[in-house]
Amino acid sequence: MGPLTPDGAELVVATICFALVFLIVGKVLSPRITAVLDEREKATTGTEDAAKAVLEEAASVAHQVQQETAEGRREAARARQELIDEGAEEIAEARAEGQRVRDELVSAGHRSIAEERALAEAALHAELGLIATELAGKIVGEPVADFVASGDTVERFLAEVAARSTADSTADSVDAPAAG
Repeated sequence: MGPLTPDGAELVVATICFALVFLIVGKVLSPRITAVLDEREKATTGTEDAAKAVLEEAASVAHQVQQETAEGRREAARARQELIDEGAEEIAEARAEGQRVRDELVSAGHRSIAEERALAEAALHAELGLIATELAGKIVGEPVADFVASGDTVERFLAEVAARSTADSTADSVDAPAAG
């Protein structure tokens, strides 16, 4: 008989064998296959979830590091600016101190020069009177020391010269700003 018209006994044996194979596959192999597939799915899904969690944590850490870096940069800029300001203050203080010391030195120099000038003028006034008296005596041919000593002529002459030089220097200082 052909495959399209099977024999009754063969059909029963084939049906029993099919049922046996179906039961073995359905009851034994199918749960094992399902369990293995479920394990793989759990492993894959668990790995994906773990990977997502790790990525989220990495992003959070990266964001935190960026914030800390930005805060560190702001703090460094603030510290740098404070140091610049402190340096500028110290420079200004040093300049002021230098200016004060310079002014003191200049003032002391002016005082010293004025004192030396006064001493030199006093010494020259005394000697100038003697020299002028001697010179006048030589020019006139007679001693004039007695006349000069009694009249105080040399002192009056020097006072007039000093008054004229003071008046000239005052006029020069008044004219100087107008020229500028």
